[in-house]
Amino acid sequence: MTSEAAVFLVMRLMEEELIGLRLKEHTRRMIRADQDMFLRFLDGRDMREAGKAELIRYHEHLCTLVSKRSGELLSVNTIHDRFYNACRLFSVMYRSGLIKENPAQGLELDIPRRSGMIRRPLTRDEITRFLESLDTTAELGLRDRTLFELIYSSGLRVAEAVGLKLSDINLDRREIIVRGKGERERLVPVSRLSAAFLELYLGRRPKGEDGWVFPGGSRGPKTGGSLRTGTVSERFRLLLRKFEMDRAEISTHSIRHSTATHLLENGASVRHVQELLGHKSIETTVRYTHLQIDGLAKIYRKYHPREHELFEAVDEEYLRRFQALLGGT
Repeated sequence: MTSEAAVFLVMRLMEEELIGLRLKEHTRRMIRADQDMFLRFLDGRDMREAGKAELIRYHEHLCTLVSKRSGELLSVNTIHDRFYNACRLFSVMYRSGLIKENPAQGLELDIPRRSGMIRRPLTRDEITRFLESLDTTAELGLRDRTLFELIYSSGLRVAEAVGLKLSDINLDRREIIVRGKGERERLVPVSRLSAAFLELYLGRRPKGEDGWVFPGGSRGPKTGGSLRTGTVSERFRLLLRKFEMDRAEISTHSIRHSTATHLLENGASVRHVQELLGHKSIETTVRYTHLQIDGLAKIYRKYHPREHELFEAVDEEYLRRFQALLGGT
């Protein structure tokens, strides 16, 4: 089998695997782009002959690349994703019998671990300030308020919000059908305020218009498509700068974090938040609870009778009373 035929076979098997994982087309397209980058790095060399040394050199190459958007070196997450997607090719070749060993297995390489984008939720004051700063008298401002109010109302991912169609919305019941990761559908509630903005925003549409709730284009509809997630992220960052709220740790996903955090702070159960956000595993939802610990500890120390009386200072009197309590039983 020629090198070109091997590439064709591997990419076909790779596509079948990605479809089997129920990944969306735009995700599969990003993975293919990462793998094409690796093939260009090989510069015509047969990828069946690439080994650990080749992968090490590729990783070193990724660490030297500069992002066209930021002008800075690629982030840890981007390096991880591109390298991981290149390694997927070797897994497919190994399982299909094209290579006898998978060079990606047991690779001793100081690969940066996924740090996760450092995001923090917006406080209640911050989310209120952001939403109420949007100019809803302008067409674009009304769309922005409707979109971000909806994301905060129902804890949506940006991709879920821009993927909504008019047929997914029931304003009478204040419910929407959301298609999450893996095309899993869930029915989620919408706040009264969010429903009011949806009604106002949709009411200004031309009569009989159907399709996407948020059509493509930053300043108006674009035939056949919905608003892109990248466009929403850029718009959000621009608005943060405008309102002097721009912080590196705040992104569009921070709004979804805020929904989960504020619900938990108000006493919602982890199970209910899991269902709202569409987390497949409850462990994903539980991660949000660590954000409450500092505040909970402060409240506990301030108001619990056993803490309030003794917590202020661990001095001799504290220790004497503590020992007396232990010895008096």
